[in-house]
Amino acid sequence: MNQKTNGGNLFFAFILVIGLIAITRFTNLKPHWGSLEMGATSTITVSGLAKKEQNNQIANFTAGMDSIETSKEEALNKVNEAMNQLIAKVKDFGIKEEDIQTQTASVYQETEYVDSNTSGVTNMMYPERGDAQKGDWRANNSVSIKLREVDRAEALLAILNESGANYVYGPDFSIEDVDSASDELLVDAVTNAREKAEKIATANNQKVGKIIALTEGGVSPIYSAYKLMAPMTGAGNETAIDANLEPGSSTTSKTVTVTFELN
Repeated sequence: MNQKTNGGNLFFAFILVIGLIAITRFTNLKPHWGSLEMGATSTITVSGLAKKEQNNQIANFTAGMDSIETSKEEALNKVNEAMNQLIAKVKDFGIKEEDIQTQTASVYQETEYVDSNTSGVTNMMYPERGDAQKGDWRANNSVSIKLREVDRAEALLAILNESGANYVYGPDFSIEDVDSASDELLVDAVTNAREKAEKIATANNQKVGKIIALTEGGVSPIYSAYKLMAPMTGAGNETAIDANLEPGSSTTSKTVTVTFELN
């Protein structure tokens, strides 16, 4: 009877030892003087990047009028008349009110200085500045215009340059909805991060496990610094613009920082 009991105890002890070895080998539980403690999880943190090229969706223009006259009223009237005509033509072209926005509107009197040097000798390093006196009035007004049909950019540019505006900038082609590709870029960025982690883990004889933490960056457009600036035109200056405009494409990108478990 005692032999059977002792045999059973030995078998139980054997099973217990095997169980403890399995727990410590295949889990993070570590024995510590009769108790089990959770060991630190081995992890790796890497960054991931994804990019996507998309056709440009909008074309942005800026057009304005700058006038210098002897009186404030003349300067304002000339600018306002030119801008009212420009906006009317832009609306007739099909641009909606919400896509036309005032950028600058200013009027001020310039200050001139009367030369007080009567010696006839000019000091180039420290020129003498005489008494200040009021000069002409300068008025300025400009609007930004968003064109949602990029294939009509050439036609709109021609209208702007034929208007009363004396400066025109654009088109600046860009993507309007950069967030539309967010989900796709997120998956690609996480995949890129996992590929990096696996290369590092393989070099250390380890395997990449589940995601422990993830920090998601925003979707950012990557635009070219190039912008087309149309020549200045004035009311009395007929300038023909024959521009071959290509909307092209822009690239959006997304970044993530991912912490993976290592096994």
